[in-house]
Amino acid sequence: MFKKIISTPRCKILKVMKANLKASVYAGLDKFLLWMAAGVSSLIYLLTFHLMKYRYKVIKKNLSTSFAKQGERSLLSMISRYYKHLGSIVIEPFLYFAVSPHLRKKLAHYTNLEILQDFYREKKHVVLLASHYGNWEYLINLPKIVDFNVYTAYTPISNRIINQMILNMRSAFGVRLIQKKYFYRGALSALKQREDPSLVVVIADQRPPTEARNFVDFLGQKTRAHIGAEKLATASDSAVLYLECVKKSRFHYEYTFHIISEKPSCLSPMTITDAYYNNLEINISKEPALWLWSHDRWKGAVADTEI
Repeated sequence: MFKKIISTPRCKILKVMKANLKASVYAGLDKFLLWMAAGVSSLIYLLTFHLMKYRYKVIKKNLSTSFAKQGERSLLSMISRYYKHLGSIVIEPFLYFAVSPHLRKKLAHYTNLEILQDFYREKKHVVLLASHYGNWEYLINLPKIVDFNVYTAYTPISNRIINQMILNMRSAFGVRLIQKKYFYRGALSALKQREDPSLVVVIADQRPPTEARNFVDFLGQKTRAHIGAEKLATASDSAVLYLECVKKSRFHYEYTFHIISEKPSCLSPMTITDAYYNNLEINISKEPALWLWSHDRWKGAVADTEI
């Protein structure tokens, strides 16, 4: 009995010491990874901006067209900030995958998760409209913080080894990946399940095929738009949310959910798509450098205006 009384506190002390040691190791490793990521990110910035001028003409054209009223000095500042952000988004997926769960929560902070929790309790499926603004790769951790089955699309890469590495990273925390060419059918099937609510993440600002006939007014330009996400939401009558992203500091982002519609089947065509692009434009206007300007989003725009 006496031995039991003496040993119990000692066990507790040892457990606390082990926990503290483990936390210290994780904290030290996290600091090292952040330091390494900062160095690599800065190196990528120097290479892509100062040496390679990576897709400089496309970036300058997109920014100057979208912000035509900005002066040359302001435009050049946007370009420089964009390359710095590009350096970050190249390294962030690897950083996020490698750090501790504790730091992962800090890198991606969600302000109003209760919106998703409410929909889950109601067994309401959700189509989450995200974009190439800020950081979209951090969304791979959603299955760890929500109860939904989380789905998104992926595009296979021709290199088998790199393709498998990316698949492993993006699915490591529970995201269910659907190959792009099967995405609509697979996502719709998930959204029509009765028992398990699904959350389908759609990066909805990608350029559709040139034969697409749906347009929105986006950043002052007539812009072709994907309507697959709207079709998914309407066909399954899922709630539609827009994900706002704000960059708080290097590698750190804050995400806020905005409800576009809870009954999309009652809306007229293009209502959801227009609302998405309006939200995205507001997001971009707060800090233009955080959108993916190196993507030639308006390729063939001259021909588009003649349609």
